[in-house]
Amino acid sequence: MERSKLRAVAGFPEPGIQITSQFPKIFSTICLGICFIVFVFYKGGKAFFTRFYSLPPQSYVQNIKEAVNGNGLVKRSKVGIKKASYRRRLILASAKPLMYSTVPLTSKKDTDCSNKAYQDIRIARVDKEENSEFLNLIKPMEPDFPKRKILYGFFHPYSYAGGGGERVLWQAVNVALIYTFTESNDQSVSSILTSVHKTFGLDFFTEDKKGRVVFMQLPNKYRWIIDGNSFKFLTMAFQALGSCAPDIFIDTLGLPFSYPLASCFLQIPVYAYVHYPWVSNDMLNKLAIKMKKNPVYILKYAYWYLLMKLYSICGSFLTESSCNSSWTLKNLLKVWTWADEYSKPAIIYPPTGIDESKIQLNADSSRSHIFLYIAQFRPEKRHELLIKEFHKYVTRCDKLCAKPFKLVLIGSTSLINDFSFPEGMIEIKVNAAREEVDEFLNKSEFGLNAMWNEHFGISVVEYMIYGVIPIVHASGGPLADIVVPVDSDTGKLLVEKGESYSRDTIGETYMSGLFFQDPSDPDSSTRKTEFESLSDVLWRASELTDAQRLQYRKNAISVAEKKFGISVFEQEWDRVTTSLADYEMYERNKRGKVERLY
Repeated sequence: MERSKLRAVAGFPEPGIQITSQFPKIFSTICLGICFIVFVFYKGGKAFFTRFYSLPPQSYVQNIKEAVNGNGLVKRSKVGIKKASYRRRLILASAKPLMYSTVPLTSKKDTDCSNKAYQDIRIARVDKEENSEFLNLIKPMEPDFPKRKILYGFFHPYSYAGGGGERVLWQAVNVALIYTFTESNDQSVSSILTSVHKTFGLDFFTEDKKGRVVFMQLPNKYRWIIDGNSFKFLTMAFQALGSCAPDIFIDTLGLPFSYPLASCFLQIPVYAYVHYPWVSNDMLNKLAIKMKKNPVYILKYAYWYLLMKLYSICGSFLTESSCNSSWTLKNLLKVWTWADEYSKPAIIYPPTGIDESKIQLNADSSRSHIFLYIAQFRPEKRHELLIKEFHKYVTRCDKLCAKPFKLVLIGSTSLINDFSFPEGMIEIKVNAAREEVDEFLNKSEFGLNAMWNEHFGISVVEYMIYGVIPIVHASGGPLADIVVPVDSDTGKLLVEKGESYSRDTIGETYMSGLFFQDPSDPDSSTRKTEFESLSDVLWRASELTDAQRLQYRKNAISVAEKKFGISVFEQEWDRVTTSLADYEMYERNKRGKVERLY
């Protein structure tokens, strides 16, 4: 019986498309064709982008010579669409690369960062008049040429901000390009670097650093792309690389969709310092719970699941990566499932920006009876929990006729009136100056951190550097990375990075702080209660003998010096930059005969 008759008997309709014996061959041919097109696009795109962003026109040397001998301006008609490659040659040859920033060097009343005049290719006076090697250094060089410089491009659009991410950025910057927005159109290089000095104490006006940082202005009209929860479009990466292509691309903000572009098409090393996962399993788990109650969340779950997979794919294009804590690493590895023992991110703890040599520290000196809490007044910092537990502590002290410690809250917020504080025993410092913060760090006995699952906890490190005994929630970075046991006599840490340990086995003598848990913790229903409540810990802390406090203080100082000193970060960062430079040389030698010279 014919096949069509069999189908009719079985009640199946005749298929609209006849599947013949030729179908597998046709399907294979189509797949091969698609693969061939993708391969050609990739190879062609790689050659195109490398040449477009790095190779200047053949007449560029002559054009620059004419500008040096003239008014310094390379005419727009001669530059055309090759601004990025021109600017790259000038920066690498310059005695003072800062002069080729597209952000104004200084601010005036009529300064406007959006003015296209700042994008023009103009020879700096210092190179025209004082740099005798300038015209030789703009020429192509072999990868192993001794005077060849390497350009590190830091992709950090909010470089002018004053948060922990910016602290890492500025501590890491050496000879660098920084792709940035400006907070307003009247900002300048000088105002940004002055703010960095004031906020982080890092001076880029010294002779060894002066002029080595170049700012590339990103159009402020694209700020919406990274503000709020907007999708991280590739637009930002094209804008950044279109202004000047670096030799090494470094992301310190968290824009993962720029990694494939820099890695595939520019053939340069790509590095990321991750402060927290862009998308995490925890986020999806929370949505999964909501999805059971409300089907509307199905679409949101699918959207974030897709982004998580894309985030993982983008992460695989990284040459090397680091993160700021064991908590971040643990959550990253749940998303970056491709990472193995050799390719997983390294943990590099962020610098505090505090110059330890300027701290007049004496572990034996007496301290004021103060519980200090330095944190922004935001819900996740759990000030309400702290106030409630502190009230219990004060009540207990009253009943036992004991003098309670004073609570000092330091932070920056306009929402202070949202919190209800009990009468007395509390001092609130809103928008305190750095000098005032240092004063409290020098005299306080204990430092608090009430946040649950904080990914790191830089304020806890500050406590320990100043000899303030930390009282922290038993979770996240404070538990796994910061408040760890140490032998203060030898300075030896008793656990490795992120390693778990038993406090009962190690003993109080080696502990560097105290921990608490609370029934309001999001994981309280699934986690075993191992620690006391905050009010009980506050009471126990205030009852410690002088000898016990001294031991805790010595341990805290020892951990801070061993793990979080500026020198520790600098050593780790030197290792990263050396590794990236070696890989840059390797990638450059794989390029074509012309591309490798530029």
